[in-house]
Amino acid sequence: MIFIGIGYLTTRSENVSDNPLSFREPEIIKLNGTWDFKYIPSDKIGNDSLFYTKDFDISGWANIQVPGHWDLQGFSEPGYKTLDSVTGLYRRTFGLSADLKDQQIFLQFDGVLYGYDVFVNGKYVGSWASSFNAASFNITGFVNFSGKNLLAVRVSTTPKGFPFDVSDCWRLSGIFRDVKLFSTPDTYISDYTVETVINPDQSATVKVSVAVTGPDSPSRGDVQIKGELQSPEGKIIRISGSGKEPGRRSLLFKVKSPDLWTAETPSLYHLKLSLMKDGQVIQEKNEAVGIREITIEQAVMKLNGSPLKLRGVNHHDLVPATGRVMSREQILDDLMLMKEANINFIRTAHYPPDYRLLDLCDSLGFYIDCEVPFNFGDDFLTDTSYQGLLLQRAKATLFRDKNHPCIVFWSVGNENPSTPITEATGRYVKENDPTRPICFAGLRLRNERHPERTTTREPEFATLISSHYKSADWIIEQNKTTEKPIVLTEYAHAMGTAFGNMEDIWAELFRNDKMLGGAIWMFQDQGIYRKADKPVNTHELANYVWVDSLSYFDTYKTSGADGIVYSDRTPQVDYWQVRKVYSPTQIIESELPVSVGSQNLKFQVYNQFDFLNLNTLKGKWELLKNREIVNAGDVTVDCAPHDTVSLELAVAMPENPENDTWLLRFQFGDETGMPVYEHAVRLLPQQGMEVVKQDICQPNHPLEINGSEVVDGNFCFSFSPKDFSVQVTNQFNKKELIVGGIYARAGRLETVKDKSTQEKYYPQTMDYPWKPYLLPAAEITQVNENRTDKEYSLTGTAKFLKGERFPGQSIVGNITYKVEDDGIFTVNYDLVPENATGMLLEAGISFKLSGKISDFIWLGDGPFASYPDKHLLNDFGVHYLKKGDLNFNGNRANVEFAVLTDTDGNGIAIIGDRSNISVELIDGQIVVSHNALLCGVGNGKSLPMPAYQVDAAQIKHISGSFQIVPLEANHWPKKLIEITGVPDKTKKPFVPFYYSYDWSN
Repeated sequence: MIFIGIGYLTTRSENVSDNPLSFREPEIIKLNGTWDFKYIPSDKIGNDSLFYTKDFDISGWANIQVPGHWDLQGFSEPGYKTLDSVTGLYRRTFGLSADLKDQQIFLQFDGVLYGYDVFVNGKYVGSWASSFNAASFNITGFVNFSGKNLLAVRVSTTPKGFPFDVSDCWRLSGIFRDVKLFSTPDTYISDYTVETVINPDQSATVKVSVAVTGPDSPSRGDVQIKGELQSPEGKIIRISGSGKEPGRRSLLFKVKSPDLWTAETPSLYHLKLSLMKDGQVIQEKNEAVGIREITIEQAVMKLNGSPLKLRGVNHHDLVPATGRVMSREQILDDLMLMKEANINFIRTAHYPPDYRLLDLCDSLGFYIDCEVPFNFGDDFLTDTSYQGLLLQRAKATLFRDKNHPCIVFWSVGNENPSTPITEATGRYVKENDPTRPICFAGLRLRNERHPERTTTREPEFATLISSHYKSADWIIEQNKTTEKPIVLTEYAHAMGTAFGNMEDIWAELFRNDKMLGGAIWMFQDQGIYRKADKPVNTHELANYVWVDSLSYFDTYKTSGADGIVYSDRTPQVDYWQVRKVYSPTQIIESELPVSVGSQNLKFQVYNQFDFLNLNTLKGKWELLKNREIVNAGDVTVDCAPHDTVSLELAVAMPENPENDTWLLRFQFGDETGMPVYEHAVRLLPQQGMEVVKQDICQPNHPLEINGSEVVDGNFCFSFSPKDFSVQVTNQFNKKELIVGGIYARAGRLETVKDKSTQEKYYPQTMDYPWKPYLLPAAEITQVNENRTDKEYSLTGTAKFLKGERFPGQSIVGNITYKVEDDGIFTVNYDLVPENATGMLLEAGISFKLSGKISDFIWLGDGPFASYPDKHLLNDFGVHYLKKGDLNFNGNRANVEFAVLTDTDGNGIAIIGDRSNISVELIDGQIVVSHNALLCGVGNGKSLPMPAYQVDAAQIKHISGSFQIVPLEANHWPKKLIEITGVPDKTKKPFVPFYYSYDWSN
């Protein structure tokens, strides 16, 4: 059979119907490895049309690794938004043992992007055109057992329906999953379905339906099925045999007190099916069985009778070096990262995953939404000629994956319109698997923004409602009226490192009973390893993660920069936020008052487990005086799933607790020792922090005032009444401390998310965010200097201009500097935007520090940056970062002390009052800021939620006050050392990359 000049090469699927699949049998022969290959940059193969014949000359062909992508092995350039119509020709040989002569021989492809035609020994075998679905071909009549067999495969990128297999990800091509041979007897088990039912008496019934195919008539009765069910401990529970009925054979197993499967208790039974002929076993199949049952009651989805909450993430099969080719170890690493982040649910966007992921999810304990693969290609969904393709994809998905207990529902396509052929596909899924709910993921419905769409609601037969990127308010409103469970199969798009809104949305998903939960978009950045022509410019905002100056993970700019881990699986700050928000243990209080003596502290704790009591976790607590642990113990929380309890803990506070800082720190881990939650509760004496702050002050020195220069001991403060700039130096050791500022602060370092949001919402004014955002004083009026032997003060009214593109827009207001003989430099400011537009991402004042300043130690929330819509990941305490650390930049909330010094200890201490202190590394120097106002970061390309927006036109005051204490190495105040410690010269910044988006190093 010769194909010449056909636009769509593989337009059908032939010779695959009802063929068995094999994944775990030991007799499988894998054909992975080095194949002969030719890349043709066209859908027409011309003179190569006989490539599959034995005598065809392939001396000029190259080698390719299978599984693999030709676009990642140097044959073509990978595309993200585009897919060229090209062809890949593959050849290899294989041998077969003569022992297999009496067997049926099958050739199986687990995944090929996109469509392919198969030839064995010069003859056409069959075709398949659903990239992520496995298919097998019976090649018994094509092979020989006394020599080499020639296997040839023609892969086309543009078969009919190929847009269904592309998504917002890299459009890679080729044989990307295993190719294998397996054999069966002439009569063989072609299919089996396992269904588990929990009976009213809490026993369980395991039903197994087995299809037998072959020349032997099933009605003769000489072919029988024997089934053996073993407990999770390996004990045989029951042996069941089929009768002599024709067609599918049925087995029943009754389990009296079953260990039920859940993601929290993934108990697996073992099913062994034996095909018997004349009393002899001729074939064996083994399957892991999870006994569990899914029901829906009053719009609440339940597993084993208990309401379920899905703490989820979307996942692609994708790694930087090999694309969609993942090893079992890489898959396991991904799952363990998820498990350690308290994730219990994975949506396999947008296709059935590598089968090993599902096997591991069965045993490790994850819930799965397995997706019938049709993503893009909306234009074809009204064309009835595509109906067969969609049904074929649905059938293949269910055929391979239906017996996995981890799959708790099917999604049918992704973000498609509802049409007759998509609805027919959904009906097929529901009718062929009535044990699981189905949904149409992110179904595109008609609304005010999209009046052109045809449907206003999900098909009536859909058991779940799926929606994407909805707000917390939407969840609250929908929960009041929905008649079906709702799942957000995508939410909180994690572009860059923004990831605001996630904790607010999750709070409502958990709180509202008809909400099943959701899956964050996305687990990993969708990056592949690439080489650049020239070194990256580290002074510009990066779109990529750079491994070195010339190597990077290509995420197609920000299109694929949307994971909670980077492409190489280095966790982002988003990962730690997910871990905290999804944790089963949640302590509500973050601050409690204390007094002298013994007392019982009370905490509210709630349980986000669905099945386990929190008493299954091992808890520990520590009481810290400054940084010293003064008491510790174990704690057990007896709290049922989805419940809230009060926890009491007895502590004894010494006399004068106001002389120190106090912290109660909790840690919880599971039975394996894996940590699942940490939380700190700040303990505040009645006097608060005032006594501690007074102890930080330096001994009194007589002030030496010369004009606008003030000398206090070794420290010199130089003020300019002309522009209100400040310089602070140590005259004794010649160390510069503060070298620039004051600046009015109207933003922050731009992120890739900020850039995308500006392009979407502010394309005309381009002032989300403000650029520049550090504004020097353009005009100073009403200047007043006061000098006494104990105090110097400078006050004035400053005007900071937004920039040439925005005439008439400014920030104006009063600024006061004061230096007292106790060594404290106080800054007060009260500013207001004038005729200003745009969004103030951060607002306050800033100073620039010496380039020698490298260490940042603070008492406040940390270790990561805090914003109004992403703060749960942080805990109050003492935190320490080095300049250049991946997580250095950003605002820290609830700061009482912020110490910024060189490695010897020369620098400054900022004394705040639950202050927002921001640090940024700009051209090697730290800019430190006191923020009076903070905007949320939002997520994806969206604006922050309205409650977290800071609109310049609406702001009446940007005001604040803080104090600065200069520090000299080896002469710190004793109390400051007790609280923060001193710089550690051995500490290194966390620098996993050469350069990256949302990072300056």
